[in-house]
Parts: sequence; structure tokens; C-alpha cells
Amino acid sequence: MAGKTKDQMRKLYLSNRITEVMGGIFEHPLTIVEAPMGYGKTTSVREYLNTTDADTLWLRVYDGSRPGLWNSFCRLFNPLDENRAQMLLKMGFPGEGTLVQEAVGIIEDLALKKRTVLVIDDYHLIDSSEVDFFLESLVKTEIDNLHIVLTARYTGFEKIEEFKLKGYLHYIVKENLEFTPKEIAQYYKSCGISLKAGASNQLYTYTEGWISALYLLMLNYKEFEHLEAPGDIYKLIEKAVYQPFSDEIKDFLLTMCIFDSFTAEQAMFMWGDKNALKLIDEVTGKNAFVRYDAATSTYQMHNIFTNFLKDILDHQTFKKDCYKKAAQWFVKVGAYLESMHYYYLCGDFEHVLAIIEKDKGNSFNSEISGLLLFMKYMEECPQEIKSKFHKALLVYAMHLFTFNEMELFIRTCSELIQNIENDSELSEDLKRELLGEYELLISFIHYNDINKMSQHQKKACKLLSKSTDIYDTNIYWTFGSPSVLYMFYRESGKLEQHVEDIKEALPYYHQLTDGHGIGGQYIMEAERHFYMGALESAEIVLHKALHIIEGKNEPVMMLCAEFLQVRIALMKGDLSEVFGILGQMRQNMMRKNEFHSIYTIELCEGYIYALLKQKNKISESISEWKLSSTRIMFPAYAMVGIVYGRSLLLNGQYLKLIGIFEQMMGMASIFPNLLAVVHNLIYLSAANEKIYRHEEALSTLRQALEIAMPDQLYMPFVENGDYIKPLLEEIGREKSDRESIDHILELYGCYEKSVNQAIEEYFDNAKPKLSEREREIAVLAAQGLTNKEISGRLFISQNTVKTQLKTVFEKLGINSRALLKQVL
Repeated sequence: MAGKTKDQMRKLYLSNRITEVMGGIFEHPLTIVEAPMGYGKTTSVREYLNTTDADTLWLRVYDGSRPGLWNSFCRLFNPLDENRAQMLLKMGFPGEGTLVQEAVGIIEDLALKKRTVLVIDDYHLIDSSEVDFFLESLVKTEIDNLHIVLTARYTGFEKIEEFKLKGYLHYIVKENLEFTPKEIAQYYKSCGISLKAGASNQLYTYTEGWISALYLLMLNYKEFEHLEAPGDIYKLIEKAVYQPFSDEIKDFLLTMCIFDSFTAEQAMFMWGDKNALKLIDEVTGKNAFVRYDAATSTYQMHNIFTNFLKDILDHQTFKKDCYKKAAQWFVKVGAYLESMHYYYLCGDFEHVLAIIEKDKGNSFNSEISGLLLFMKYMEECPQEIKSKFHKALLVYAMHLFTFNEMELFIRTCSELIQNIENDSELSEDLKRELLGEYELLISFIHYNDINKMSQHQKKACKLLSKSTDIYDTNIYWTFGSPSVLYMFYRESGKLEQHVEDIKEALPYYHQLTDGHGIGGQYIMEAERHFYMGALESAEIVLHKALHIIEGKNEPVMMLCAEFLQVRIALMKGDLSEVFGILGQMRQNMMRKNEFHSIYTIELCEGYIYALLKQKNKISESISEWKLSSTRIMFPAYAMVGIVYGRSLLLNGQYLKLIGIFEQMMGMASIFPNLLAVVHNLIYLSAANEKIYRHEEALSTLRQALEIAMPDQLYMPFVENGDYIKPLLEEIGREKSDRESIDHILELYGCYEKSVNQAIEEYFDNAKPKLSEREREIAVLAAQGLTNKEISGRLFISQNTVKTQLKTVFEKLGINSRALLKQVL
């Protein structure tokens, strides 16, 4: 016993067997280490990797917040390639849609030069199918030199068996980490303790090889020189670890246990004393439950020890003081979401709302999880406190509108104006500012009624001396729609007036928002000319819009203009212009890192491919109505429905189209969006005709014409002439509709020639010439197979697959697998 030192007692031990098990990390793209708390998952992985020459990217999960997790994940790549790390950060968490492949492509482009291990520690805290999907996609890509390790108490991975069979997964479980009696004896010996005969078997019986219990029994054995059954593990921690510390160190540990890890600077801030580092050194020198991680420059407490300390803290009078100090720390480092969390835990709603005002709600992100957290804080906040923080309520109301919580939005607006009017402490200037923000806010109650919105926005302009301080102008003005006319065409026979109204109204909105949605009025005017078949007038006004938009940071407005350019070019038969602009949309997105616009681009592409009858090239998120995987916002959903409806026709799903007609019309009628209403009626007519309900088809098409013809809205009928031409001809024989129908059919004659030419030149005979092997590989890659799966299917090396795919990309003029499906 005399030979034992503190360092020996803290010594970490990896048996040869566990070291060998860990070696499988480098033989698979994914390793999952799954075991209950205290089995040494994290320690075994970290200590094994420290013996290798691999670079380690370590991400410890503290909660299930996807935004926080994604930000930390992106920052891991800063030392490798700061530009690509920022691209990922700007993209935001990719969900399950198209952005997943874009994100994987960015990581693949890092071109890792040496073995790199990405460790996500405590993965069980995430519990997200979308995060699982992203990691599955990353694993299946089999990026050179990248190996992923997940440590977890349990995992909900649905594809564990599939991944094991396909060789993607190395699965380490509790039994792999349990110490055998022989390993227990070796572990104790390495710590300076020679066990008596039979003692290792006795310890195994007590602990079943559980390393945390073995360590605690060792500490106990050090003091009392006899072994005893552990009983309650927390009582053993108290006896062997906690009680020997001084009262000062105990209070220090209780102060820091609210964090899973902390920096030296953080400890000094929390403790408020310069001897914090001395206390840390004493703690880390006496036991292995608090360790310094050089890779992340943080001190980390073992979960068992943290839980033990938190149980004690729950009964301490200074617990709230710890939370408040933690909140202040996170304010200092700009981590506002974490700061709000700790202020909430100590019931300090004044500071919660003050931070919301300071941060303008940006930390809550654009996901539903962020809104739910925001709602929780606001609903639990006492009314007397909420009534003082008017800007926080303004920010909250805007979030509610963004997520279509209209009933709560209206109620919050009513509460807000009462609070402002009743606040006798407001200065006149501040009251005018708040009333101006309020007028801008309630204008959205009347979305998409241009005149009613403008009434409030004009009042806001008179009240505000500067642009809005509340409204988030990073939200796309069209909410993801590539058509302005879709947004604001709401009343039959009034389209021309709508255009004049928006031309008058939008400058006031621009004044309030520093030009948000600039050029929108002229895009809508150009769209009106296009829908009337007046292509020259449409182009003239469109050039005016483009001149205004160029140079401004308004990517979605540029997409709206480009989308109209594509449709004009298709109508004129300028096919090189059609496909040139479509390609340019994606190139601009990649060049400017405007990844949020990918779904608007897919909507543009889907619309055009639907017109060209290329149903397999329409994004799955649209063709299968997976809107939750996109960042299209609810006001634009009916625009997605326009593409979705035509894709159902192309796929012959006539009964489904008829069956969901009421739901599609309900969505188009919310604001309303008459353009979507007209398309839905056209699709219903076409579907009825296909199942021989001729009279229903005629009746429905007449309804569409009754809405559209007062505004000379011809193009929805022209673009769907392939389904409704005979019906139009029949209706045209009725004298009342003859002139309009003749004009539609005349336009359709030109349009049909252009579409047929595009199909023949671009999709039938003029595809880029790929070799037989290149086409085989490209088709399999487009189906989602990984390089490894392709090499196994075709009996070629993975390097050959990579080389051939690079050639395919060059020939097809694309830069990612996500585009293969569209061009093959």
C-alpha cells in the first residue's frame, strides 16, 4: 500500500482486449459505442485515440438542441477549412431534404489528408431522426480518411443491423467494455494495488466488470484496505470521493456541476476568485471523475459524479445564485440561448425578456423547436413582467406569424397594444417607435391584402424615424415562392388593380425594411403581362426589375425574376436560355453560399420539369409533398401545390388528385391565392376527363375560366394544354367564351412546339455522351448507392468509381450527386 501514489490511483487503464476492440474504429466509417453510464465509453475512446496519429474532432452533446448542435459541429471543421466550415454554418441544419447531400458534399470536399475521427459523445441526448438521417448519409458516402464514432447510453438508430451487414458499422456494446477478473487484477496492479488471491473474482461479482464501481472500490480500498459490496453507487461516491474534499472544494464542485464541461476562464468567472485554478488542480489530482481534455481545452466531469453533485445542489440555498452566475457567463460570451435557459431556471424572467430584446429572437432559429421554446418562456412569464418588455412581445409576435400561429399572433398583438397604451413610464419618442413597430407588425394580419397591409405600413412610416428594429429581413420576402403574382393575386377581375396597388404600396414597406423585397412590384407587373401572353411587355418590365435587384442582397427576388425569364424563354422556344438560367440558379447559390434558397430553386426546376413532362426530375420533397423537409414557409405552400398537382397528373394519380382536391383548395383559399385556385381547378378537370367524367371535367374547367378570364390570365391553361386542349375546344364552341379560348389555343400552339422541341433535344436524343461504364455508375449513384456499393455491384475498385464519377460530372456540367437524377 505504501507504494501507491495519487497519480497511480488516477491512472487510466485499457486492456489489450478493449484496445483491440477500439481498433475497429479505423476499419469502418461508423463506430457506435453503446453502454450504460459509467462503463468508460468516453474514456476508452479518448485514450485509445490518444495512442494513434489520427486527428480527432470531438463534439460533446449537452442537450437535444439541433441548432446548438449544428453550430458546434460546424466549428469543428474550422481548423481544417474555415471557408467550408462557414458554408456549413450558413446553411444551417440541413434536415432530411436536398441540403443533406449539399452538406455531405462540402464535408467530402475537405479532402482530409490523414486519418480523422469525428467523435459525437453522448449521442443519445439528441434523439432526432433528422440527425440520424444526416449521419447515415455521411457514413454511406464513405469519405476518405473520415471515421465517425458515436458514444451513447442507447441509440435509436433504425439501420444498425443493415449497417452491420453492409460493413459500415463497428458496434461496441456493454459486454465489450466489462472488465474480466484477470483484467481487474491487471488494472488494480497498474494503480499500485496487488490483489490477494480470489479478490479479483470477488470484485467481478460485486461490479460485473463495471469500471466506475471498480474505481470507487479502489479508492475505498485505499483508505480501509478491505473490499466491500458497493451497494448504492452514490453512497460510495460520497464516501470515497466527495467527503475527503475540503468544504471549499465541495462548494466549488457544486457550483460547477451545472455544466457538463467548463473552461478555466469559466471556472474563474463562476467562482469569482483567482484560486479557482488551484482548486481545479487539486480536484483533478485526486480523482478521475474530473479530467482535463486537451483537445477541447475544457474540464469534464463524469456523468455519474455530475448527477451525484446535482442531487446535493438541489437542496442548497445558493442553487439559484449558481444559475444566475451561469446566465451572466453566457451573456458575456454571446451564447444567448444558454443564458436564457439559466435565467429561466432561476425564475428571472426580466432577464430572459431583456435578452430576447437584445438578441431580437435570433437565437430561437427558424425551426419549430425554437418556436416551442420561445412560447414556453412567454407563456410562463408573469404578466406584470411581460407588460414592461414591449419589444420582446413584438419579436415574439413576428415568430408566431412566421410559423402560422395566427390565433396566438392576433392575441399577442392585442396584448401588446394594451401594454403600450397602459405604460405611463414610456417617453413620447419611445412610444412612437413602439407604435410604429406595432403598425408594421399588425399589417401581417392582413397578408396578402395589399391595401389593408399598406394602410398600417404607411402609419408605421409616419411613426418610425428609422427602419424597423424588430422585423427579420433575413426571411425571404416571398416566403420561398418564386412568384410574386402568386402571393398577391386574390380577387378575380382585380389583377391590374392589384399591380397598381403594390406599385404604390411597396415603397413604404421598403422604407421600413431597408429595401426588403425590392423590385417585387415590377416582377408582379411583368408576371401579369406574361400570364396575358404579352411577352414583349413582360420582358420590358422584367428588365426594369432586374436592374433594380442587381447588386442588392435579395437572392429570392433574383430567383423570382429568373424564373419568369425561364418561362418567357420556354414560350419563345429559346431553349438554351431556359436551361442556361436554370443552371445559373444553382451555380449562383453555391458561389454565394445562399443554401436557404435551394428549395425555391427546386420549386422553379420542378415547375419547368413538370411542364416538360420530366416527372423523375422533380424534387422528391415536392413530388411526394414532403414540405417538412424544406424551408418553404406556409404562405408559399399552395405554390408548391401547383407543381405537386401537375406531378400527380404526370404520374397518372388521377384518383388521388381528385381525392385531395378539397385540401388543396383549402390551402389555396387561406389568404387566398387565386393563381393556385385556378391551377387546382384545371388539374381537377384534367383528372376527371382521364377517368371519363366528361361533364364534371367541363364544369370544373368553366369554373377556372370564370375566375381567370376577367384578368386575361391565359397561361395556366396554355401550360396545361396537353391535358385540357379538347375540353377548351369544346367550351370554345360556346359563343360566350369563344374569343378567350381562341387566344389560349393560339398561344398553346406556339408553346406546344417549344415544349416538344425541348423534350426532343434535351431529354430524348441530345443527352451528353457517356460511355457504357460511366452511365452504369451514374445511374447507380443517382439511385443513392454509395461508392462502396457501386464498386461491389460492378466489381470495380472504389477509386475507379470516384474517377468515373468525376468524369461524369464534368460531361454533364454538374457538381454533386444530388443533380444526377435530374440530368440522366
